[in-house]
Amino acid sequence: MRNKLPITVLLVLSFFSTYAQNEKPFSKLSPEDQLTLTRRLSEYVNAYHTRNWKALYALVSDAGKNGVNRRTFTAAMKAKHGGPAYSGMPDLLAFTPNRSDENEDGLDIYGCGTANREGENYTGIAVIHAVHEHSTWSFSGWSFTEFPNEPCKRLSDPDWKPQGQMEWKQPMEELRNPTAATAKPSH
Repeated sequence: MRNKLPITVLLVLSFFSTYAQNEKPFSKLSPEDQLTLTRRLSEYVNAYHTRNWKALYALVSDAGKNGVNRRTFTAAMKAKHGGPAYSGMPDLLAFTPNRSDENEDGLDIYGCGTANREGENYTGIAVIHAVHEHSTWSFSGWSFTEFPNEPCKRLSDPDWKPQGQMEWKQPMEELRNPTAATAKPSH
């Protein structure tokens, strides 16, 4: 298996330079937190893009995991994301942060996202929720802000706001079923 990281990094970097409107989407954070969040966000998007569910597990917040162990998490992600012919959930391929707003226990990061589902690519304004826990940044999930997707060019308007905030203090959508929710964590 070839390492897809260099290709993904190039895709993410080109996406950043093409669509970024706000050079400092995390400007309210300390320089150290800005760097850490940027790095972790890139790892999160890369894990989705490459379907590296084991790596994604380490990047998901406690609330997002809902207490499931790595094996249960990986099985749920494989089941929900399927293959090229069928998938119940879209795979996040790229994300360019544009701005962030405080929400509940962390930050809602808004930007231009591209996802793939069943061979179709979708691009639009997306949100990723980040929380600072266990001395680092973790993520509770992501979603497009609207369906049909809002065009990314709307982010160039400094007054753009989402129609409402999402609820993040719950498991990731892939884990919201009786089997995954009742799995016991491993130690």
